[in-house]
Amino acid sequence: MLPDARHLETDLLVLGAGGAGLAAALAAREAGARVVVASKMGPDDPNCTVRGWGGITYATEAHAGELFRQVVETGGFLNDQRLVEEFARQVPRRVAALADLGVPLEVLDEADTRYRLGVTKIVGKGPTTGFGMTLPMRARAEALGVRFVDHLMISTLLVEQGAVAGAAGVDLNAGRFVTLSAGATLIATGGGACLWARTDNPPGTTGDGIALAYEAGAQLVDLECVSFTFPSSRFAELLHSGGRDPEAFLSSGGAHYFLGGIRIDERGRATLPGLYAAGEASGGLFGAGRLGGSALADVIVFGAIAGEEAAAFAMSHPRPQWDGAKAEQERARLEALLTGSVPAAEVTAKLRSLMWRKCGLTKTGRSLEEAREEVALLESHRAGLGAHSVAGLREALECGFMLTLARLIISASLRREESRGAFWRLDAPEPDNARWVRNIVLRGEQGEDRLEIHPPAMTRLREPTRPRIGPGCFDYLP
Repeated sequence: MLPDARHLETDLLVLGAGGAGLAAALAAREAGARVVVASKMGPDDPNCTVRGWGGITYATEAHAGELFRQVVETGGFLNDQRLVEEFARQVPRRVAALADLGVPLEVLDEADTRYRLGVTKIVGKGPTTGFGMTLPMRARAEALGVRFVDHLMISTLLVEQGAVAGAAGVDLNAGRFVTLSAGATLIATGGGACLWARTDNPPGTTGDGIALAYEAGAQLVDLECVSFTFPSSRFAELLHSGGRDPEAFLSSGGAHYFLGGIRIDERGRATLPGLYAAGEASGGLFGAGRLGGSALADVIVFGAIAGEEAAAFAMSHPRPQWDGAKAEQERARLEALLTGSVPAAEVTAKLRSLMWRKCGLTKTGRSLEEAREEVALLESHRAGLGAHSVAGLREALECGFMLTLARLIISASLRREESRGAFWRLDAPEPDNARWVRNIVLRGEQGEDRLEIHPPAMTRLREPTRPRIGPGCFDYLP
């Protein structure tokens, strides 16, 4: 049983306490909204922002057009160019404003050709950039009155009258069921690179927020586009191996970054009313590939944009009527997990292994079909997933989120029959601009996954060039 239920109310509920969540919380609080930030992690636990390395993409206002070009061409023209325009326009102001929070910035010389940046800059302090960002940002947020609820594992978004009305979950320390009523909810929980057995992401990067949004009814985009690290010197050999002898490549590299995620517009709005997203949990900005340093710029820019927009929505729209019955249904589901018999750790280990072997570096149509069958088998045990303690609920819930995302990633990867940016199939190693300058959009409908093909929004650059294909993040273009 989960005793001592607790209920919180706020204007804006932010899920995730990394860079995007902090930027959103600051912007919303400065706009006058009451803000609660919930995170399954503790304040000293690592997240992907803290692990950030290499600085932050930056361009002056005079060079915003060049930054736009570099982001779109690096993304293989799958980017939503409305988002890229907003990103390039706001990078100068948003990144420079970090200094006002006490974030140490170092601007490199534009003419320093060692970094091959063209007209862009990197700001930051190398391997400590992310850590140097989050501490001052959290301190400022706390000083402004943002409320942080750490070690709170969100298990579901609560939807009322077709709009997100808050969330429910479990306090992993106190063992209490928690409900949160909010005028708007913003997901900033990062990506899901821990779906693969090899990754450079910290533990807990399991795609929770992306799965939560999908299960609530929001659309996802570009979910097949996941960046993997791999030695550049061996990439051509891998790409043209045709999938033969995959074991020769699986001892190197790892999952690095989710390029797709929750589908948002240029104001950070998801396709479900009352729901917003920012940072790696969102999709549309980067398309099929991204520049090195752009992830940290993204969390600052779109974290703030989404935070401002969500605050305005929460303070100007009446809230959906709160339905306590739905919350009690979720409480019963969580309590059932405490009596489940299927060890989540075993399912997770099998899932991560098969994703690495069959939907990672060496994927082909055949391996993806095999992966789909194996994930379906693992999902057949989902109803029996169990946790031996309240603390173990985190592992069981993460396993469920990972199963959802694995199924969707495999489906989208099977549909894209080409290679582009960070997405490649060894049985289709060439890009196909005629057919695949298209976004794959996923949505749920009556319990079924629906996959749709949409042309990307092109506002300025409408003639796709041959896309870059490769591992990791890309260097700046000449």
